[in-house]
Amino acid sequence: MLNFFKKDQTARRRLPNEVVGLDFGTTSTKAVRLRKSHEEVTLVAADILPAINLNANARPSLPLPPKLVTNYAAVALSSNQQVVRLVNVSGTSGAQDPTLGPKLQEMVKVESHERLAYTVLLAVPAKRETLVLTVALPEAEIAGVLSMLAHGPPAALSVENASLAALTAFYHGPGRTLTEESVCFIDSGAQTTFVAFLRKGIPVLVRTLDLGGEHLVQRLQTQWGLDRETAMGTLGQSTTIDVSQPVHELAGSFLRQLSISRDFVERQENCRITRAYLSGGMSLIRHWVQEIHDATGMEAQTWDPFQNLIVPPNAMPPAMDGQTTRWAAAVGAALAVFEEA
Repeated sequence: MLNFFKKDQTARRRLPNEVVGLDFGTTSTKAVRLRKSHEEVTLVAADILPAINLNANARPSLPLPPKLVTNYAAVALSSNQQVVRLVNVSGTSGAQDPTLGPKLQEMVKVESHERLAYTVLLAVPAKRETLVLTVALPEAEIAGVLSMLAHGPPAALSVENASLAALTAFYHGPGRTLTEESVCFIDSGAQTTFVAFLRKGIPVLVRTLDLGGEHLVQRLQTQWGLDRETAMGTLGQSTTIDVSQPVHELAGSFLRQLSISRDFVERQENCRITRAYLSGGMSLIRHWVQEIHDATGMEAQTWDPFQNLIVPPNAMPPAMDGQTTRWAAAVGAALAVFEEA
């Protein structure tokens, strides 16, 4: 969707029909290898690997299992410092307007250590207005990814923000049938949760809120005196341990902001938002899904980023059954490459 880096156009014309999507999160690396044939996309392999420190002084290595190795990689990058904004730029006529980029740089106020990417969502030439979705990430984190993949394989073909990559996967999944509705999209990471309210498929409000899976793990460690591994185990889908109270206590501020945002969008857009689609690690916690429903009245549900892909029987690791939402960003990054190829 919004790329911080793309290979040159000549290389992209020779792009093969296979790519590995890599989601570099703060607690793990999600990898998914996809192959496109005509209009069909097939899952070749998927896995969840240890996290990689992209800020390390020495260039980190990427030990991909052979089943995931291919020539090109589409990278989804999470960052605690990401800034995602919707900007309405007046006095511009759309994506081809040469003044759009400079005006965005001034409006978003990108710091010298950050890189800005943007995409035009809606242009109204008659009013000279352009609605733009922007995202800024630290330059050092982008450079770390490019350095790690400099010699390939795989070689980096694109780098984009993980939350927006997950949104791309949503558009290819349940979003295909929701182009006339208003819905809420919630993608949770380790430290933050990205929220987008969509009106007929177009984001009308986006927010990055300070709540992630790591916050819940740390709370369980503190409140219940658990070690990290045990605390994470209590959040699994198969666990019988009731973590509803810690989830409720931790989510209070987030849910208030979510409700306020939902009410604002409904008034501003004259619409009703009755459904929320959840992805990311916290979407696997049943109490988290229930809390969103109880606090907002929205029907909260997880979704499968592999929904419209061909998935052979042995492509997914057996231990990851029921956890497909964790791959949303990796899948979205790879699908975006196929869109542009």
